[in-house]
Amino acid sequence: MKGTIILKDYEVVACHGVNPEEKVNPQRFLFTVKVDTDFALSASSDNLANTVSYSVVKKVVKAVAEENSFDLIETLAYFVAKRVLLTSPLADGVSVKVKKPDAPMSGNFDFVGVELSLKWHEAYLALGSNEGDRNAYLDLAIKSLNEDDNFKEVVESKRIETEAYGGVATGEFVNSCVKLKTLYSPHELLAKIGEIEKAGDRVRTVHWGDRTLDVDIIFYEDEVIGDDDLVVPHPDMQNREFVLKPLLELCPNKVHPLLKKRVNELYFELTTKQL
Repeated sequence: MKGTIILKDYEVVACHGVNPEEKVNPQRFLFTVKVDTDFALSASSDNLANTVSYSVVKKVVKAVAEENSFDLIETLAYFVAKRVLLTSPLADGVSVKVKKPDAPMSGNFDFVGVELSLKWHEAYLALGSNEGDRNAYLDLAIKSLNEDDNFKEVVESKRIETEAYGGVATGEFVNSCVKLKTLYSPHELLAKIGEIEKAGDRVRTVHWGDRTLDVDIIFYEDEVIGDDDLVVPHPDMQNREFVLKPLLELCPNKVHPLLKKRVNELYFELTTKQL
């Protein structure tokens, strides 16, 4: 039972704007916040603990607006949206509209404003290492994900040892997959993965060669992306037992958006073909 918690035109007086006078002369800002959540449990239990509290949402808006001084109301809206999601575990997504009725510009107008949306996205990553302390490098990746507040509900599969794939790398790999929720867009996630690999001493010299840490995006929601730098779902996942086997533990019934087959079907087809 999907639903929305709404706080409409909540007024906060604060200092946000590019002009010097806006940094010292408080102005009115009107916030409308809509929080997407599931009403099934709260509606049946009549228990505040099972929903998103609009009182908490109001306090978040007030705190973010009064504790900061941003040049752009786009930035103000973003930080309100993010903090609402971080302080409300049952929130799936949020939209924030910020109105600035007293903006210092000429002409007759009701307000200037912005509106943005932010939500948690489900993604699946594949981890691998075949150089150095392989488990330590995977530990580093998991630690990095858990320490970034743009991720939550990080769940790693069991780790498996596998032979090198692709005919270039030589040492055996330790592999696993990770299920998580993220606020990052696909390309932001790709950039974050690059940072994690760099922290794990990854050096890109030979394609598919030996590596300390490899992190790939396997699925991002059910999106299909075909850019020069990012292809999702991973284009070769259906041929990689070291990806499908850990995925089988995390999401056996997830349907590949292009192949239209579940993970367990892809795993069965691949392992049967190998016999």
